[in-house]
Amino acid sequence: MKWFLHVSITLLLFILSGCAVKKEITRSEAYIITIKNKQIALSDTGFINHGNHYDSIQIFSAGNVLFHLEMMGNYICLDGQCLDKLAFNHHFFQAEHYPELIEDIMAQKPIYHGKFLRQTPQGFEQELTFEGSHILYKVENAHSSFKDTQNGILIRLRPLP
Repeated sequence: MKWFLHVSITLLLFILSGCAVKKEITRSEAYIITIKNKQIALSDTGFINHGNHYDSIQIFSAGNVLFHLEMMGNYICLDGQCLDKLAFNHHFFQAEHYPELIEDIMAQKPIYHGKFLRQTPQGFEQELTFEGSHILYKVENAHSSFKDTQNGILIRLRPLP
């Protein structure tokens, strides 16, 4: 009976430890991150971490994690709740968007395959209008701002010196 109990506990610990696998981070950048939508309104110091097929955004205040977004494969997890990319977009942006939108914003890349892209001396800007969304997106000197004025969405990244 003791043997069975020890084996059961060992197996349980082994199974539960699989959920705690850490992702390897190859690059981390510090920002002042502002995120605002109908569910969240935060602006504080945070990190954007990059790894192999993995990206994450963490916002901290007084050493506590206030916001944790992980992007891996076909899923995006917000504070431990995982959704496929399209469901996440509908939940977070309150609109239909292409699956990699949040990843392109966090990587400060043009969105919607560069549609209506205007080059500026320090970067680029885009203004896009869709049914249910009016987007103003600007990237200049590692600063970026994504605004959906129709849905009240704001994502702003300002690098820390």
